Amino acid sequence: MAETETNSRAPAPAAAQASSGPSITRLIKLTATLGILIILALLGAALVAALTAAETWAPLIQIFRDIFLLILILESVLLITALAILMLQAAGFLIMLKTEMKPILDNARETTRLSKATAQFINSNAMDPLIQIKSFLSGLLAFLRELIRIHSIMTVDEARADHPDEPRTP
Repeated sequence: MAETETNSRAPAPAAAQASSGPSITRLIKLTATLGILIILALLGAALVAALTAAETWAPLIQIFRDIFLLILILESVLLITALAILMLQAAGFLIMLKTEMKPILDNARETTRLSKATAQFINSNAMDPLIQIKSFLSGLLAFLRELIRIHSIMTVDEARADHPDEPRTP
């Protein structure tokens, strides 16, 4: 009994849900294929009728021709309307883009200007003094190194003067 309860509570698999009814894409493909086949059949029948007995079928073919012309005119009106709506949407998008992007670009310019000013402030108030101190200390260290070297040379020369027999070593 517990197994039947858990099975009834479990959600149905996706495959079972998909097979319960036709999907919308399959329905669209089927409708489009059926419409194309009907149009091809009507065109084929009109061609056969025009080639076999043109005088008897001429009024019916003219009616079909007029209906197709009306359909094409309605379709062109719909296409022109859709194109006009598309152009209006594009214009609205461009206006929105212009009004929305201007503040964003202004904000980005302000941020860039502030970061440049911050970098210049840090450079002039923190980095330049550190560089000057480091260069001064490097020069002082080099000077002291030379003094120690001169002192060691002088000490060696004085010791040699006391002992002239020893060879000179730098």
